[in-house]
Amino acid sequence: MLDPRTLSRRSFMRRMLGAGVGLLSLEFVGGSLAFLWPNITDGFGATFRVGRLADILAAQPKFAQGYPYSFSAARSFLVNVPAALALASGVPIEMTSPAADEMIALWRKCPHLGCMVPDLCESVKRFQCRCHGSTFNILGEKLEKGPAERGMDRFAVFIEADG
Repeated sequence: MLDPRTLSRRSFMRRMLGAGVGLLSLEFVGGSLAFLWPNITDGFGATFRVGRLADILAAQPKFAQGYPYSFSAARSFLVNVPAALALASGVPIEMTSPAADEMIALWRKCPHLGCMVPDLCESVKRFQCRCHGSTFNILGEKLEKGPAERGMDRFAVFIEADG
């Protein structure tokens, strides 16, 4: 049996405080190190293969006329910029093979509070957040209505050699 005088209350409290501070420090260091090696193999910030342009046109026939293609795996819209601008101006054109610099990808999350932005409202050619009413034009730029302080987030688009 242990002698009660070998460990005083004061030394016990000092050891417990030291152990608590040490554990808290380990958690902080471990959490900080996790941010140094982000996992961007999937999800936000990752590279996604959308598919061939012919596949996009088959899935969304109006893409060539400027309507956005909703790509659910990346939670984004793919927009054919020249055709979208023509559609918004009321003089639609058909552009079946846009270049990479003529397309943008828009993240579907509203920059206000992160609600999912639904598909383009075809009657007014705008995106409108259901949660608080923020409106964005067909290129994701913020319009006057709603609490969002900026437009929708954009991502770079690359076209590989095989289309």
